[in-house]
Amino acid sequence: MPDVAKAQERHEAAVKLRRDFPHGKTPAEALAAVQSDAIATFTSTGKWPSTFAKDAAKAHADALVWESEAAALYELERATKANAEDLRDSLSVDVLEHLGSRLTEILDAAKDAGETLGDVTTAEQAIEAGGDVLDAWRRLASLLKDYRNVRDASWDVLRAVSGMDERSSMQRWRNEGHGEIKDVRMDDVPSHIRDVMRSRAYTVEYLVWVAQSGSAFVPTSYDDLEFSVTASTEPLAYDDFGPIVDLSPRVTPARESRPAQTYTHSRTPHLDASQPTPVNPKPNAVHSDREYF
Repeated sequence: MPDVAKAQERHEAAVKLRRDFPHGKTPAEALAAVQSDAIATFTSTGKWPSTFAKDAAKAHADALVWESEAAALYELERATKANAEDLRDSLSVDVLEHLGSRLTEILDAAKDAGETLGDVTTAEQAIEAGGDVLDAWRRLASLLKDYRNVRDASWDVLRAVSGMDERSSMQRWRNEGHGEIKDVRMDDVPSHIRDVMRSRAYTVEYLVWVAQSGSAFVPTSYDDLEFSVTASTEPLAYDDFGPIVDLSPRVTPARESRPAQTYTHSRTPHLDASQPTPVNPKPNAVHSDREYF
């Protein structure tokens, strides 16, 4: 976002001004230095410097000027940092959405370059291949810096707008490799790719893999990140036939009921004595000899 970027630029400029400001002495330090010199002179010569008062006043005044500007630059750095953070926090959703759009642009370009790269995975192989392959490698190396900047910025924003407990969880998830891709189980990600996610030592090979996977994203909130972590790590569901890939509702056919078993001794209940005795049911089953004894 332009406003956030401008505020961040102002803060970085303020930091540079303070760091480049020459080191000096505080008024107390400057006055103590003049006093120390005067005492040393008197100790060695027995004479008190006739210019002591003038020298002390000048040293104190010069130090006061230095201290005033140093304090102002320190306050400038603090104020611009607070302004940048406040603006970033208030526009965090917009900022993260902007970073998500920027990530898409980077990965679209990386995907095109990755197709040119083919099976090349190292700089040595790219140099040996030369031509379009080498140009594609150089393009990916440049995109890699942009990718890293987007990732670092998105985590900075998420941390800035999250509580202490949430930041602790976010750091743990980041160290486990989460927050890079979604809709993919971590167990299904190649081990060497998971290693890069955990270490954040991004490589050209990793960038191409992420671009081609189509699963990269920028979390827009703590809840969004938490949902992606849960979805990528929760256990698979199983039924009698193995893992359930389709979790949509299923309709189980009703079982056909087995007809009642009637025997030669079965009788139809005679519930109304005013009516004739009902006919007994026709036997459809017989007892085994064991069932009689």
